[in-house]
Amino acid sequence: MNISEYLRRNITPPVFSLMTVGVAINLGMGQVVALLKIPLYLDSLGTVIVAAMCGIIPAMITGIISNLLASAVFSPAMMFFIPTMLVIALLAGILTRKGFFLRWWKAVLGGMIVGVCAAIVSAPISAYLFGGITLAGTDFLVLYFRATGQELLQAVLYQGLASDPIDKGITFLLAFLILSKMPRNLLMRFPGYHYLRQRDA
Repeated sequence: MNISEYLRRNITPPVFSLMTVGVAINLGMGQVVALLKIPLYLDSLGTVIVAAMCGIIPAMITGIISNLLASAVFSPAMMFFIPTMLVIALLAGILTRKGFFLRWWKAVLGGMIVGVCAAIVSAPISAYLFGGITLAGTDFLVLYFRATGQELLQAVLYQGLASDPIDKGITFLLAFLILSKMPRNLLMRFPGYHYLRQRDA
């Protein structure tokens, strides 16, 4: 099956609509957090929801479009963090299939695992392309670790390990709460229902 055939079969109208909503959620949450200078991101919430309901590929597409639009409208730096968003989409899709959205505490645990992975992927990008400063609310943590004598990459990695597991834990919890409030007949229109339906038992 080639790419065009896969997209035709799997990006159904409901999936496409949810991907659009996912992009809007990513952009909206990310911008609100950035404006408030909260030491979090929350800009992958839409990607996680799409991953849970639609699968990995739609979530990756959602993440790519989100970062490209954020780069064009808000911060050019966002396009360079597409690899991080792809990792989040991949892991969110895998964890959904492992049952991590069946219980709230498992969702939080899964988010923290994703946060560690996201921090590892993001650290070299932030350090070597932007000197560790991306105008996010977490920049003060980079400055703090630098002030303690850490090398730039170490400081950025420590910042990520300090904030990303919390950020993704909250993101996954929010996704769980949103999914848990969705009507069953709506969830059934998406391929991820098979991995979420046990919540109805």
